[in-house]
Amino acid sequence: SRSVVLLDTFVSILSLNLSEPAYGADIAKLEYELVAGEHGLVIRVNRLNHKIPHFLYSQLIADHLSDFSFTPAVFEVIKEELEKTYFNMLIKSEVLAK
Repeated sequence: SRSVVLLDTFVSILSLNLSEPAYGADIAKLEYELVAGEHGLVIRVNRLNHKIPHFLYSQLIADHLSDFSFTPAVFEVIKEELEKTYFNMLIKSEVLAK
């Protein structure tokens, strides 16, 4: 459906926007996952280093959510990636059988 595609697009662009600022957090053993879930955006944050506050990574994600933006070029790249992903999913017989 249209809402699923829009959410997938949003999650992909948000992940791309977070990749550079989140690099330092990755080095500090903080991990995050953004998922286009059945009922909306799912954000999972894990910390492997207990000396670093959990909320710092959550704040980084919240800041990018509240100031979400993208360029037409980024949109085109994400659109092409998602089109390939959807096409590959559709040609798999187990997906078609469902």
